[in-house]
This record gives sequence, structure tokens and C-alpha cells, in this order.
Amino acid sequence: MRNALVCLLPLLGLLAAVAPVPAEERFLLAAENQVIEINRAGRVTGVLKHPGHRNIWDAWRLPDGGTFYVHRNGMALFDNKNKLVMEHAAVRTGESGESPGGAVLDGGKRFAILDSVAAEIRVVDRKGAVVSRTPLPDVRPDSVFSHYRMVRPSVRGNSFWVAQYGRKTLVEVEAGTGKILSKIELAEHLVKAPGQHFAFASLELGDGSLYATTATGLQMLRFDANRNRTGSWTAAELGLVTRYLLGMQMMKNGNILMACGDYHLNGAEEGRDLLAEISADGKIVWKLTRVRLVDQIEGFVDPKTGLEEMRITNVHAYDSGQLAKALTVKR
Repeated sequence: MRNALVCLLPLLGLLAAVAPVPAEERFLLAAENQVIEINRAGRVTGVLKHPGHRNIWDAWRLPDGGTFYVHRNGMALFDNKNKLVMEHAAVRTGESGESPGGAVLDGGKRFAILDSVAAEIRVVDRKGAVVSRTPLPDVRPDSVFSHYRMVRPSVRGNSFWVAQYGRKTLVEVEAGTGKILSKIELAEHLVKAPGQHFAFASLELGDGSLYATTATGLQMLRFDANRNRTGSWTAAELGLVTRYLLGMQMMKNGNILMACGDYHLNGAEEGRDLLAEISADGKIVWKLTRVRLVDQIEGFVDPKTGLEEMRITNVHAYDSGQLAKALTVKR
């Protein structure tokens, strides 16, 4: 028996070597001056920083293992070794632009960039060529910073949702023409809040229902396909301690994954919660707190307060097993 076991040891070792690594859920975080990859345990598994890129609003892992994100001055595309392979600039006024949203289209063959200065959505291919332009409603009386947030494809397939930030409104516009297909005024659904409400993000589901968040207003709303409000939760009601409720993603289990930004803290305790998984009935299933990240990465230090902030604005969850062949970077 002992001799048989000895003979089997090389075979067992070979099997162990070729056995697939278990898939792991990963979260890609858009975090001001960097993109951070973590697992559910809160362990940082990857960091992408590029000189000069600030105000990173949206970040996405691509099917080939690359990364797409938008920042204040445009969009950037990286390969699976974190090499910058394409950039597309936002229109600038003075010293900076404002591109506070992006979306991955056609499995990463094309990308949408929201350009607040130009008041348009541009679709760009992987070589940086502009494929189409969609004009957005004119909001010139507002400051550029208050124009728009978070472009997302509509389930119609030929349109985009954007949040009119300062006007507390969600607008669905037809691709190419800019024709307004639908509009949701959030003001009548908002509770009185310590901070002013600003429409930040929308998330439309396959059945046409839709979630929305207000940033400093700290409220999450849910509407059905007929735009009747079917849910409303404040951060306090959800049990979250954060400065902002920001970008969202629907998870495979039907829960909402939400980014909770800690911008402009007066004290570190204000930004305790950075990510939250929320069930359909408004219950917290899982949270990531800033104390679990602050010793692993170098955040953005606010020059006014000296506080280190993570500044998470959006999160993309994915199964690392689906990217196993593409993710060649050591993690």
C-alpha cells in the first residue's frame, strides 16, 4: 500500500499543478487618482495609477483583462498589463475639462464618454476614432461641474441615461439625435437632507425599472417601468455612514452594489463605509469600510483637512474566473 501511494504522489502533484484556480469575485473601484481592484475580503489585488489622471469617475474591467476609465480630462484604455494603449480627450474650457462618466459598449469594442463641457456623449472605438455624437440638453446657465454625471446605456438599446446633476433630473436621450425619450424629475421624491440633493447615478434593469442616487442628499430611489416610485431609502435608513451615495451595479444575485464616496470629509468617521451590497428590500448584506483599505493603499490627501480619502465614485464587480486567461498581471 505504501509503495502504491509513493507511485501516486507524482500524479497527484501534476493534477494539483493543472487544477483550475477557484474563481473569485473582484471589485474594480474608481478612486480619484487611481483604480483599485479588491476582493470581497477587502484585500487589494491590484492598483492602476497613471500620471496626471485625476477625478476618475468610472472604471471598468474589460473581457480581455484590460481597464477602461474616464477622468476629468478624458478617457483612457489600458491593456491587461496596465499599459496605456489609447486616450481620448474631453473638450476643455480654461485649464480643464469635465468628463464625469463612461460606459463600455459591445463587450469593449466601443466606449461612451460623457463630456460636460461639450454637452454631448461621444462613442469612441478602440483606436480612438469618434463613431457617433449625441447632443445633450443645454444646461449652460449651470456651472460645468453641475451639468451631468454617469452615462449609462438604456435597455432600449438606442439611447443613454444621464443624470442632470444640479437639476436633480434623470434624462434618457436617443443616441445620435439627442432627442429626449423620457425624463424623471427627482425633486418630488426627495426627503429633506442635511446636504443639498444632486442627481448622481442611474441604473436601469432589464424589466425597465430603474434605481437612482443623489450624492450629498444620500438617498436611493427605485422606480418601476412606468416611473412610479417603488422604494426610497436614505443612507441613515440603510445603516450607512458615508458622505455620498454614488455609482451602482446590479449583481448576479439581484442585490445592488453601491459606491459610497468619502469626498470632503470633516472627520474620518464620516466616511466609514465605502461599498455596500444592498438587497431589494433595503437591507445591507455586506459592507467594505475604509479602515480595511487605508493601510493597503495610498489615498488622496485633501489639502484643506490633511485627511486621507479613498474617494470611491463607482464600482464594477466581476468574476475573476471569467478573466483568468487575460489577467496575466501578477496579483
